[in-house]
Amino acid sequence: MSPTSPVPTRSAPLTVRRTEYRPGLLVLTFAGEIDALTLPILERELAASPPGTTVVDLTQVAFLGLAGARALAAAAQLAGTEGGRFGVVANSRTLARLFRITGLAEVVPMFASLSDALRELLAVGHAVG
Repeated sequence: MSPTSPVPTRSAPLTVRRTEYRPGLLVLTFAGEIDALTLPILERELAASPPGTTVVDLTQVAFLGLAGARALAAAAQLAGTEGGRFGVVANSRTLARLFRITGLAEVVPMFASLSDALRELLAVGHAVG
């Protein structure tokens, strides 16, 4: 397990846990709110993701602003151009709606659970590789 980095804000703090299950497979688990104050943390963590498969777990995120959704879309597109895989775990109706409204659902694979994300993204990886 990796250390957790809290970021104090006026709203809920954002924490992130980086878990590398194996080389080339990283899960970023966020908890709190991703808004204008905490967006730099999301961007930093996404930028530091190694090549391979990255799963962003948002099941503990209470709020995701539009800028956060854009950062996820950019990370997904970058992963695709570099031959990597990227997915988001979110089981909130609010986040699912945001993904649909913004078009993020067409760019970023979204899963209801971490196990679903790992199963699908790794199966795709084996089929291609």
